[in-house]
Amino acid sequence: MANSENFKISAALKDIIGKELITDEFVAVFELVKNSFDANASKVEVIFENNYEPEKARIIIKDNGKGMNYDDLKDKWLFVAYSAKKLGKENEDYRDKIKSQRVFAGAKGVGRFSCDRLGRFLNLVTVKDESEAKVENLVVNWEDFENVDDEEFVNIKVTHNVLNENLYHLKKGTTLEISGLRDVWDRENILRLKGSLAKLINPNQKNDSDNFSIEILAKEEIALDKELNKKGEKKKDLEIVNGAVKNTIFETLEIKTSNILVKISESGKFIETTLQDRGDLIYYLKEKNPYSNLKNISIYLFQLNRSAKLNFTRTMGMEPIKYGSVFMYKNGFRVYPYGEEADDLLQINRRKQQGFNRFLGTRDLIGRIEIGGEQPELREISSRDGGLVKTSTYFDLLEFFYDYVLKRLENYVVNIIRWGDERIDKETGEIEPELLPKDVKIQILELITGFINSKNIIDIQYNKDFLKIISEKQDKSVDKIIKNINNVAEKSGNPELVKEAKKIEKAVRESKADAQIASIKAEKAENLRQEVEKKLEAVVSQKNFLQSEISDDTKNLESILHHIGLTTNLIKTDLENLVKAINNDSSKEELSSIVKRLSRQNEKITSFSKYFKKVNFNIYTNKLDVDIISFTNEYLENVYKLRDDLRNNRELLNVKIHTTANFEHKIKFSPIDMIIVLDNLISNSSKHGASTVELTWAKQEKGTQLSFKDDGKGINDSIIENVFDFGFTTSRRGSGIGLYHVKEILEKLNGTITVNNKLNKGVEFVIFFKS
Repeated sequence: MANSENFKISAALKDIIGKELITDEFVAVFELVKNSFDANASKVEVIFENNYEPEKARIIIKDNGKGMNYDDLKDKWLFVAYSAKKLGKENEDYRDKIKSQRVFAGAKGVGRFSCDRLGRFLNLVTVKDESEAKVENLVVNWEDFENVDDEEFVNIKVTHNVLNENLYHLKKGTTLEISGLRDVWDRENILRLKGSLAKLINPNQKNDSDNFSIEILAKEEIALDKELNKKGEKKKDLEIVNGAVKNTIFETLEIKTSNILVKISESGKFIETTLQDRGDLIYYLKEKNPYSNLKNISIYLFQLNRSAKLNFTRTMGMEPIKYGSVFMYKNGFRVYPYGEEADDLLQINRRKQQGFNRFLGTRDLIGRIEIGGEQPELREISSRDGGLVKTSTYFDLLEFFYDYVLKRLENYVVNIIRWGDERIDKETGEIEPELLPKDVKIQILELITGFINSKNIIDIQYNKDFLKIISEKQDKSVDKIIKNINNVAEKSGNPELVKEAKKIEKAVRESKADAQIASIKAEKAENLRQEVEKKLEAVVSQKNFLQSEISDDTKNLESILHHIGLTTNLIKTDLENLVKAINNDSSKEELSSIVKRLSRQNEKITSFSKYFKKVNFNIYTNKLDVDIISFTNEYLENVYKLRDDLRNNRELLNVKIHTTANFEHKIKFSPIDMIIVLDNLISNSSKHGASTVELTWAKQEKGTQLSFKDDGKGINDSIIENVFDFGFTTSRRGSGIGLYHVKEILEKLNGTITVNNKLNKGVEFVIFFKS
């Protein structure tokens, strides 16, 4: 015979749905404030007492909501996971007493356990808004539920009292007095809480938030609140602990920047997009919504250019990144932790890391996602600090955010106005002014007309001033834009837009005709000029004519050939001297001296033969008084890295260069000498198994330092003193001459070279050029 049994619930459940579920102290306060809102309170006070005395410290959360009677305490508050809000019973006895019906902020039935997260003890005092109401009191010691896992939850008692004295002077409402605090609530932590509470409620969403205020009271902080801040100025709101928490919505900050507003209608049928830039309308779109399960959603996104960031910091007293990025709200209450400084649940930064300067990151954005209505498929995770439950609807929301909001804003900011800020040209140092919509009208029209082929587009609107620039253009893109403008105008069904498009088309035709006439006149003038020039050339002397006909490259080639000739003559002379020295049994020192000279001249010839086709010929021949840093970097980037012989032989190394901007060191040197230095150092690295060399320039007190590191086999301590000796080598492919020449050349350039072999891998040559 079958019988039925009941689940038993351990007292350990308290921890699971209390301090282990709500792990963040700020989120715990949020939940209790939201409970006050749901109780139709118009005001809630968050009071901190004795916050610098841990044993006496208390948090008191007091509201003037509808309060509770004994039945409410017994049947609702003490009923674990019971939610009258979720069941639709919360206001059934209160509906006719309130002017506006609020959409509930919570519906889990576990928010009351936030008290456990904040402290070990709870003293609850409540008075219901009814005639002859009593002052009801519950006293809970959360520790009674701990370390008694074998006890059933229902068997742990809490104390109920009816109070004769109303210590908190409640006419109606509830007070939660929490002690035995689990966290330290110093000034910094309370200020952080205030900043978070300022973003808890979104007044932009219609949810009666205008009739709800939050105030923080902390007597111990009053004196510090009155002091001036570090700048000697009166403290801003978020630098003061005591007082009302103001809802800070960034539209009120007058941020002049690019922004986009995208709304899915309450019915879910349409998506409306408005893109603006510093007060100018760029375009408005109305299109069919392809997401059947998304409705009643609005997304506001602002791109923070440099001026917007400065304005934000000046107004708010903090950098935008400290304030947060893209927040999420459901029915006017924030979904945590979206928007927090370290949060990337929307994976905005992860995406930016893959796209570099093509993508916007959280540092570049501020905004919010607003969800209206119940929408059970877009619900909070029970822990309240993990965002929304990852349902298929949630992933559709993410896709909508990327494809219809972020990418459209990005396309305009990155590709059209190129980030909008003024820029400094790194090569010339000139300041390029910021780009405004009036500067890129053609590109904006191309962007807008790109939407016309979408089958979902219902309406397109844009600033008609953008059309005026069309008549000033004659390039091929204009015809395509005119055609698309006509298509857009006809598709919109707007007669004014059709009329404007036809007017522009006529202006373009007339402008092109004028341009054709002007082109014919210009061609005749050019032909006449060429005839006059030919007559002038006929009377120029033969000498001047010949000089003008010799190109710079020809002159430079002659110079190179002359230089090579001198070098080969020196080699010939030294070879004859070497033969004589051998025949005369000359000393080792004399033979060595001749070999050194031969090797040096040979390296010059080798360098000429490898590179003279890739750079201007005169770069090798004359001593130049130029920046040796720029020359070295350009040689490695534009000559060495293009050497096909090294690439084919798999000897081309990966060269990395690090140079501080606007850093130079001018000296008088022969470029061929610096090329020989670089070639020998790189060749030495290659012979010792390196695949990468890294050059780093640094300014020193008395000159300039160049660090040349490789990832090869390195140099043993036992031979480090001999590496620059003539003829010394540890490589089967080496001659023992290269590093000797390097040191010899650098000393001639008033420089030095030393070796650092204390790297984990490879070796470092440190070159120093004196000022």
